[in-house]
Amino acid sequence: MITKIENKMNKIRFTDRLEELVCKKACDLQSALLLLSQNSNKKNKLLAKTATNLYSSLKRGNSFSLALKTCPYIEFDEVYISFITFAERCGQLGKTLTFLKARGLREKENADKLIEASVYPFFVVLISISATVGLYLYSKSLWGQEDMGFSFSQETYSSFYASFGFLIAFCFAAFLLLRKTLGTNKLYEAFLASGFLVKGGESLTNAVKGAVNILGYTSKEGQLFAQAGKKLSYGLSLKAAFEIDLWKFSMRQELEEAFFYAEKTGGENDAFEKIALWLNDKDEKKRAICFKLLEPFFVCGTGIFLLIFLMNLVLPIFNQNTIIF
Repeated sequence: MITKIENKMNKIRFTDRLEELVCKKACDLQSALLLLSQNSNKKNKLLAKTATNLYSSLKRGNSFSLALKTCPYIEFDEVYISFITFAERCGQLGKTLTFLKARGLREKENADKLIEASVYPFFVVLISISATVGLYLYSKSLWGQEDMGFSFSQETYSSFYASFGFLIAFCFAAFLLLRKTLGTNKLYEAFLASGFLVKGGESLTNAVKGAVNILGYTSKEGQLFAQAGKKLSYGLSLKAAFEIDLWKFSMRQELEEAFFYAEKTGGENDAFEKIALWLNDKDEKKRAICFKLLEPFFVCGTGIFLLIFLMNLVLPIFNQNTIIF
């Protein structure tokens, strides 16, 4: 059973190989798939099976997008297939594969950054837990000395477990924050995809509607894009279609400026890309701040955890030990 991570990596490798043959080697699609299918290298075995399946489907008269939908070896998501459908309609296969390759590499890079950022917190938390376990075992050895007069209430035990509860909640919240900061910005991908589709010859309406697949139909941004696509089909301007008042202040200012110049100069093709670049620049600044604050943030969090532990379990032992002696 192939996991989602393995499937994503296989999709990136397949796109990379196909893009190289189509764009750099100037092969047509069927010839490129045939070459990939003939690569019997163990490392590329799954890619060869995928290429064989797709090549056979094309030979039977199916479209490339339909072949991807029915491929049993790699699961191609709806966004990927929608771009291939656009490529078939507009004759932009090479450029589309290059875009999909870059998109996959961005997702991989963001995932790698998340793993990289998680290494330091993992070791800090691991060391803190190890120290706590050591202190716990030491405390437990003192509990057994009944002649020493140690007596701990249920509240003491609850406080002990509360310190671990705080650590778990802290780590969970920190991971969510890291994933949000370092993960893929779907809004950036949506504007970038819209800009690519418009430059490739797609209408504004279809380009905006196509970006909904990236954002998700249930998300707030996805619904805004879906409504914008509908309004654009009625002939409304970009500014009116995107209901700028619903966005955050900084985002609203950037949209207003981009759409104003787009409508005045006829530069609709560049408006979405300009917004995407602004979002990317904003993300990079956030990530730089995140990496700078990562160390002190986790040092403080684990410090609070150890303080709670020491005050509620270890400190009472030493206090009683001082009174006895």
